[in-house]
Amino acid sequence: MNIDKINELLDRYYDARTTETEEEELKQFFQKDEVSPQLATEKEMFLQLLSAAGDTNVPEGLEERLSSVIDRWESRESITIQPRQTTRIRHLQWIGSIAASLLIALSFSWYLYEPAPTRTDTCATPEEAYMEAQRAFTHFSAALNKGMTQMETAQNTTARIEKKILKQLNKINE
Repeated sequence: MNIDKINELLDRYYDARTTETEEEELKQFFQKDEVSPQLATEKEMFLQLLSAAGDTNVPEGLEERLSSVIDRWESRESITIQPRQTTRIRHLQWIGSIAASLLIALSFSWYLYEPAPTRTDTCATPEEAYMEAQRAFTHFSAALNKGMTQMETAQNTTARIEKKILKQLNKINE
């Protein structure tokens, strides 16, 4: 038999896609004494799988007994567990709906009864307010000018570094 065909049949056998006749072909092929060295390990493994499959004896009526036991277990579970689950689910639904209602009611009341923030003026006269605003704008202007000075310094430093890098790159390219 062709080695490629045997390899193809083995791949299909290990993937559980062979028919009974193909498995019989493999069995007859590997039971021969002369097998190519490439397939020696496959022969050993295949024969072990066949011997392991042949050693298992399934008692008569095992399938029927197992299915009846499973049916009994299923009927017990459906009788005993189902009412408990539905009762538990109903209780959880009631508790959840009550909690949601309370949460909505509390949120709504908190929104309605939140006291409005009271504003207190710090200045007694309009002139005093004008002086306070002018002082705040002066402080803001000083901070802005300080930031602008730092930005100019950073830009100058960046420009110097950029010139040095370009100078070095030109030296390298020459």
